[in-house]
Amino acid sequence: MSSVLLQDPFGLKKTKNATLKVLLVLPIREGNFQITADMGILYLGSILKKSGFQVTLLDCPKDKVSFSDFKTIVQQGDFDVVGFRCYSRDHNYVNLHTTIVKRIKPSTLVLVGGPHPSALPQFVLSGMPNVDFAWSAEAEEGMPVLLNLYGEYGLKIPEQQLTSIPGLVWQSKQEERIVVNQSGFGIDLNSYNPDWELLKPETYPGFELRKAVSTRIWDSFFHVSTTRGCPYPCTYCNAPNLSGKKLRHRSPDRVIEELTFLKERYGAKRFSVIDDEFTLSKKYATSFCEALIDSKLNLKWDCPNGVRMDTLYPELLQLMQAAGCDALCVGIESGNERVQRLIKKKVTVDTIRERAKMIANVSNIRITGYFMIGFLDETEEEIRDTIQLACSLPLVRAAFNVVIPIPGTQIFDELIEKGRLRIEDINWDTLTNDQVAFKRDHVSGKRLMQLQREAFLRFYTQPTRTLQVAKESLQNGKVLFAALNKLKNLAMRTETYTFMPSYQREANVC
Repeated sequence: MSSVLLQDPFGLKKTKNATLKVLLVLPIREGNFQITADMGILYLGSILKKSGFQVTLLDCPKDKVSFSDFKTIVQQGDFDVVGFRCYSRDHNYVNLHTTIVKRIKPSTLVLVGGPHPSALPQFVLSGMPNVDFAWSAEAEEGMPVLLNLYGEYGLKIPEQQLTSIPGLVWQSKQEERIVVNQSGFGIDLNSYNPDWELLKPETYPGFELRKAVSTRIWDSFFHVSTTRGCPYPCTYCNAPNLSGKKLRHRSPDRVIEELTFLKERYGAKRFSVIDDEFTLSKKYATSFCEALIDSKLNLKWDCPNGVRMDTLYPELLQLMQAAGCDALCVGIESGNERVQRLIKKKVTVDTIRERAKMIANVSNIRITGYFMIGFLDETEEEIRDTIQLACSLPLVRAAFNVVIPIPGTQIFDELIEKGRLRIEDINWDTLTNDQVAFKRDHVSGKRLMQLQREAFLRFYTQPTRTLQVAKESLQNGKVLFAALNKLKNLAMRTETYTFMPSYQREANVC
């Protein structure tokens, strides 16, 4: 590790670069999705601000920013550094964003990080000619170092200074190749709390409702991270590549500090734990719940990202409920044993049934099940096993997502290796879990859409669940609106989008 990293990992001593103006951007995005705060750029922005840099966050979807608007923002802001958080579906949008930045001010340091460059670092850096550096996995440890080097050398940073910055993706002119530095996952999660003031929470749509709502677990505004990392090898998930395979956690006291601030500053009444696997460590989950009870903050909370059924135990569930947890999402994925083995979930259907029954018996926590249909060689009969399982479990809600080949996952790599998918042919704009991104062995794209509609209708037209939606609709009209909107989207859905993306409509903006 370089002396720069060892001596000053957060750049706090290099005050001569504190005047650097940094803009962190959530890019323009189109389609049907909920606008909510992105914790990735909040955490990164917080550590850069702590390091002394002037940081601004720009959420383009939230602020309804067009490319023309973005051009004006860059011109007026005169930023030294512009960084983008990029999911795979954002590829084309980010590419145009970066072109705009470089044409306005070529000396700007342009960076791209997030799940997409973490999975395809060489492809992203070579395919986005206006990006100076990309980031693989976490950027909090290394980005302050890079910005200090940029403040000293401009864009002509000596290559020997770049070699040990964790996760940095860069073009070596000496070796004529793209270099991907090893991701260290070395950031101390207790070294800082997110600076929520950077985010301006009150500017988000529905903030006053979402800081307190308790009827839709995915509608909570305050997202809180208590752990990072996931050791499981599930073939459809990229989480271990993004946050590491080793579980790391914040101290419960540190999290309580953050929650206390959110309640006192913003009037928070509930929050969402957005960990990959909050219940993976029973010891940690227990200590967190005990600390939350002792704090007497009296907050409701939920886990929307999905926990494993085999990590849930009666005593832990009862403690979570006592600490204010009223809703959990569980990752079930499939109701077929062969498919469960295929995707390396390492859980049996019998275990799923047993744990679901146990949850209903020992707690009043509302459970939402996450299911996936359309694996490469999955048959229609196996998909129906999943639908049948979902309908038979004591779930309040269920989500049936079409499998997509997320870059960085084993599913994606296998499709590439078998020639079933070519990176050059991927339509990044439609790489979402409600679109058919590749051909299956046994089920056509059209039939897959029909089965998704059937799953939704069978689940939600069962009397008990219809009554549940009606009950929650009386408390919050958004629930009924969301259900009707989902039904409309399913009814109208085809295999691909037909709209022209704004990066094509506004191509002349730069």
